[in-house]
Amino acid sequence: MKRKLWLLPVLITSMVLSLAIQLFVLTPSVAEAASIGTVTENDSIYQIMVDRFNDGDSTNNATGSAIRYGETTEDDFRYMKGGDWQGVIDKLPYIKNMGYTAIWISPVAEPQMTNRDNNGTGKNTAYHGYNVKNPNAANPYFGTKEKLKELVDAAHAQGIKVIIDVVPNHIGDYMLGTQANYDIASLQPVAPFNNPSWYHHNGDINWGLVDGRYDQWAQDYLENHDLGGLDDIDFDVPAAKQAIFNSIKGWFDYTGADGARVDAAKLIKPTDIGELQNLLGVNTFGENFDGNAEFVSRWVGTNKEWGMLDFPLFFSVLNSFAYGQSFDANIKSTLAQDSVYNGNANHMVTFIDNHDRNRFLTEAGGNVAKMQNALAFLFTVRGTPVVFQGTEQDKGNGNGQIMTGGIADTWNRWSMVKRDANGNVLQNYFNENANTYKFVAKLNDIRKNNAALRTGTQREMWSAQNLYAFSRRVDSGANLGQEVISVFSNASSGTQSVNLPLRAESTLTVGTVLVNQLNTADTVTVQSGGATGKQIAVSVGANASKIYAKQPLIVDTIAPTPPTNVTAVPQSASSVLVSWTASTDNVGVTGYEVYRNGVKVGTTAATSYTDINLTSSTTYEYTIKAFDAAGNLSGLSAIAFATTPPGNSVKIFYKNPAFSSSYIHYKLDGATTWTTPPGVQMSSSAFSGYSVITVPLGSSAGLTAAFNNGSGTWDSNGSSNYHFNSGTWSLVNGSISAGEPKADGVTFRVTVPSTTPASGPVYLTGSFNNWNAADPAYQLTKGSDGIYSITLNLPAGTAVQYKLTRGTWATVETTTSGADIANRTLTPSGGAQTVTLTVQRWKDQ
Repeated sequence: MKRKLWLLPVLITSMVLSLAIQLFVLTPSVAEAASIGTVTENDSIYQIMVDRFNDGDSTNNATGSAIRYGETTEDDFRYMKGGDWQGVIDKLPYIKNMGYTAIWISPVAEPQMTNRDNNGTGKNTAYHGYNVKNPNAANPYFGTKEKLKELVDAAHAQGIKVIIDVVPNHIGDYMLGTQANYDIASLQPVAPFNNPSWYHHNGDINWGLVDGRYDQWAQDYLENHDLGGLDDIDFDVPAAKQAIFNSIKGWFDYTGADGARVDAAKLIKPTDIGELQNLLGVNTFGENFDGNAEFVSRWVGTNKEWGMLDFPLFFSVLNSFAYGQSFDANIKSTLAQDSVYNGNANHMVTFIDNHDRNRFLTEAGGNVAKMQNALAFLFTVRGTPVVFQGTEQDKGNGNGQIMTGGIADTWNRWSMVKRDANGNVLQNYFNENANTYKFVAKLNDIRKNNAALRTGTQREMWSAQNLYAFSRRVDSGANLGQEVISVFSNASSGTQSVNLPLRAESTLTVGTVLVNQLNTADTVTVQSGGATGKQIAVSVGANASKIYAKQPLIVDTIAPTPPTNVTAVPQSASSVLVSWTASTDNVGVTGYEVYRNGVKVGTTAATSYTDINLTSSTTYEYTIKAFDAAGNLSGLSAIAFATTPPGNSVKIFYKNPAFSSSYIHYKLDGATTWTTPPGVQMSSSAFSGYSVITVPLGSSAGLTAAFNNGSGTWDSNGSSNYHFNSGTWSLVNGSISAGEPKADGVTFRVTVPSTTPASGPVYLTGSFNNWNAADPAYQLTKGSDGIYSITLNLPAGTAVQYKLTRGTWATVETTTSGADIANRTLTPSGGAQTVTLTVQRWKDQ
């Protein structure tokens, strides 16, 4: 956040398919969506500001005044630097070698290039991506949507999840202050987001009125005002809310990304973000730039968000680890409030700095020991750690500058590849031999090898001015009793030695040897004594930490052997069976990744995989990688080729907002048997909200089908079922149309009486705009044929009522006799729809 900031439809004749029909049934749930599982507390996250990371494709760089390669002045940091998605792809091994399991990347939508100053040619805003122009298009300076999907697929091939930063709260800076119109005609977001009625018009947030206030008035105020000029979307307008949510969902449906960071969550109702999270089907964590734990906790839980960025703990980490302030007054007091998260404390996303804060190293006066101490705390304390790009390179703010007051958004956002003003590379900050790079890799290994550090319960063991210790213990499940004890000193000098009483909950026994995971030569033994009858004697130096566990750090770095004897045999015009000989591993093979044409299409624990939804008469190449429990990936196998035979098929796109999963239950024309209920699960498609399946027809001309959600709820076209011939079809709200899905939209074409004034105007008014008789956003345009028209993005399946006016209720449409007419009604079917109307008479004529 920038603070200026889914009765059976037919009688089933046979529940067992004939062999002939079996040949054409597509195996469900074999081809997976790209996702490798949503982000959880088992992950550690690397935050990437794409423009400032790595330039992998100079052809998409901005040009002219929009880009400044140099980073000499503070103003230089407000311009684009050339980083892109290809650059991230190129550096995935760098991230993988550090041990991260997820990356958080910048917003992906097309940005507003400059703000509205100087008639829309003001300050450059495109590089960070939070000022949006077209939510449905890819940022052209980062690459194409295909390149973004390639990034997600490439990350998944490395075992890395992808978290996309999403911006549902606002668009860019287009309308001025409280104005409800676009005073600069050339400065508008892309349709349909250029509808002023979709936004609040209450002006910018006056932070002086709400800082420190946590009542309903303050929350309503935040939700209804603009963030630093950015046009604030009114979620009380259903079309606006649906449009922005659908745009975000489209990116996840297409790419298979694994999680979302929600920008400016503080300005959105928690239940609204919960609705978005449920729509996306992945875990989200939001941003509430506030140190009040109870306030931040309001966004976490059922029908809210999975987690939140842990700003309350951040401020305490900064105070105690960077400034050396009391652990008692900061860390202890903050963690003591964890009960407000109602069991979700491990979902809090913890950090020591980010793109909106000074670099920790700068706050710590350049003291690397302090930063590594804070990082050790970050990777052991409850929560899910995220580290901002570049931290591992022991580099603070650019030019040693520190920023005060509000958001820090310049000197801290330096590029990982430093260039001069002409774009010549001066220094590369991707050094895998950097001290903190190796330290972070060790911390990630420690966290990966100790489940207690990911899912364990946090319990304080010691708190004093300059010494803090806690236990993380697994209290249930497979790792019951596993415990890790972490100790930290923020003293500027000297060694502190204490006898730490073990927690009463600990099942570590007297005589147990604990090994410091940071230095395996350092051990302590559980002794009798102390308040709980068991204790350990610990000594820790200045600005240092120790992480004690029963076992020394064992890191499996040996990858399985590549699979051999790979074969690929077509099973039908749209499916191929891929088989191979099992790999070997020093510990054990966990599973295999299957690649088609170089792109990962699925994982399996077996030594065969059926790839479906393929195109007939097409040659495909398949390779396999093996992986083990430690995430080590083998090299690629040899390539196996397969060419699908010619085939007659039908491709069906299906949309039903009530179904979280969609199944098709069908029989081929000329056949008597149907698929076994619920049928075949459909796959997600590149079209938002639509599932898709391709069914080989063989010699049949088509098929008869009904759809369901897999749990007993059916869409059977009123028990009449649906029929599809070969080809491509789209079905939404009972309406079938040829071809791929069209964008939702209703075009009204209106014939008016000849007595209508030549210039109209003619408006639509109805339940969608609070019956505003002269809403400029709903004014129709007169065509050369005299027909008035307008296209609206109305929610599919939601009934609306409306009438036509000439701007007032005195000029509303009537019957031919002048009598009032009933409200017109419409339930949009979804996709592209045209409604043709005729006005019989106007009330004033």
